[in-house]
Amino acid sequence: MQVPKKIYDITQPLFHNCPGYPGLEPTILTRSFQHSVHGFNAEILTINMHSGTHLDVPFHFFADGKALDQFPIDTFAGPCVIFDLSKSVKPDSAITPEDLKPHMSSVSKGDIVLLHTGYGPKRGFSKEYLLEYPFVGGPAGEMLAEAGVKGVGTDALSIGGFGSPEKAAPGHLALLSKDIFLIEELLIPKELLDGKKRFLTAFPLPVQGCSGALVRAVVMEF
Repeated sequence: MQVPKKIYDITQPLFHNCPGYPGLEPTILTRSFQHSVHGFNAEILTINMHSGTHLDVPFHFFADGKALDQFPIDTFAGPCVIFDLSKSVKPDSAITPEDLKPHMSSVSKGDIVLLHTGYGPKRGFSKEYLLEYPFVGGPAGEMLAEAGVKGVGTDALSIGGFGSPEKAAPGHLALLSKDIFLIEELLIPKELLDGKKRFLTAFPLPVQGCSGALVRAVVMEF
């Protein structure tokens, strides 16, 4: 049996009142049972499914799009390539085909592409992280879709920009319209920015009828 040489967790941590997309319900973590009183600990997590590291599927932007449970589980695993865009992207600006072109030769049909913008470590309640992150523009989304990728991820707050439908929608629409799943709010370590192809799993919770779900995103090196 082949086992991975190394496993990288690229998931942002969840905690009470952790940062999230502005306007969504806050994440609330409470302890409903306490060991000192009940003899055991148990917690309640109240969270919007589009908070923390999570998936988007077509139902997020399309009324008749596929919901989470309509995808087979193997959709959310596969070879991945990471584009280091941190030197080329600009705050509150669309990622363009010109940003992607230097990296596209490493992409094969069925790959999952992760976009490293450098915003993962900036996670917090700052204007920079919540409002001014780089996002996928429509033409860049179309380029990735035409390459035959099955998933696209970002370490920024969202695939789409904040503040207007003109920024938020085009990247989502270009990718979700092709049944390409999206992963948002990743935390990509520097060790993974060497251009090597690795294997990603981003398995969502099996919640029926949802437009997205929390994931534990993991990159494996064999």
